[in-house]
Amino acid sequence: MNSIPYIDILILAMIAIFIINRLKNVLGKKTGNEQDIVEKFTQKRSSFKESEPDKTSQTIDTKNKDENSQRKFHKNPKINDSLKNIHALDLNFSIDDFITGAKKAFEFIISNYSQENIKSLKKLLSDEIYDDFDSQIKERNKNKENLDITIISIKDTKIINSKVVKKNTAFITVNFLSEQVQITKNPKGDIIEGDSNQILDISENWTFKRNLKNKDPNWILDTIEESE
Repeated sequence: MNSIPYIDILILAMIAIFIINRLKNVLGKKTGNEQDIVEKFTQKRSSFKESEPDKTSQTIDTKNKDENSQRKFHKNPKINDSLKNIHALDLNFSIDDFITGAKKAFEFIISNYSQENIKSLKKLLSDEIYDDFDSQIKERNKNKENLDITIISIKDTKIINSKVVKKNTAFITVNFLSEQVQITKNPKGDIIEGDSNQILDISENWTFKRNLKNKDPNWILDTIEESE
């Protein structure tokens, strides 16, 4: 009975030797899939290689230039060429967006000028226009008069001139034909100028200016002239 444990140990030893021999035969043996693994790894690494210059973006740039040369911005050839030049310098420039913005600026500037909110117009006006508005408001305050301007409607808005100066400063002149009621009151509230029941047809040329190299997309009002 005492010899049985030794037999068990002997059997276990033989099994261990058998397993070791099998491992020696298997370890280091090629399976035939090594090349596939290498290729897959190489493909993964190749995806991180520095790409060549993007020919697609170059094609798009060329396409944009071609489209710009064919695009029509205005029926007047001279104005059309100038607006094309502006668009070439600023690809985000849009006639529709500009006209929409000009209308909003027209209403906002007149409203705040009438209400004497001159500081709110500082970033929208050239220094000359700002100083003119400020002087007019101070003169009315001195005389204790109030100007009331109500825009009834903007009947027409059209670009009548455009130019680019020094290769980066753009000027666009817009004619605004609007219906307005303009009255001036004294301290008692009596109307001393104008008629609250009279609607005036006002035609003015507003010239907007913008440095196209400036990141700020907003245009400022540079000059105001009465339309002939």
